Amino acid sequence: MHKPTICAIRGAICVAKDEPLYIEAAACRLYKAILEQNNLDEENVASLLITQTSDLKSRNPATGLRKGGYCSTTPLFCMQELKIEGMLERVIRMLLILNFHTDQTKAVFMDGAERLRPDLQKQ
Repeated sequence: MHKPTICAIRGAICVAKDEPLYIEAAACRLYKAILEQNNLDEENVASLLITQTSDLKSRNPATGLRKGGYCSTTPLFCMQELKIEGMLERVIRMLLILNFHTDQTKAVFMDGAERLRPDLQKQ
């Protein structure tokens, strides 16, 4: 059987307000927490996919990461989250794609986003 050569780690965070500084800070906190909890260096990240809910309009999280000193050479791709009735509000989600495979990944959900995937909180 073919052994995978890449893997991905997910995370999400709820943002208190739709204000640029709140979005920037939340994006940086989430990204840093994913790296720390998975014992990663930024060089391990091949690319980063980011979504945000439609109620977050004042700042792109990628801008916040770059302003915070992160992802200077990492390809970033931002999208708006699908709008689904009853969905959790003011959420930024990240999917880090690593340039190597590991079976030991830890998803990170913060500041109320734990409700999105309670099954992943028992890792």
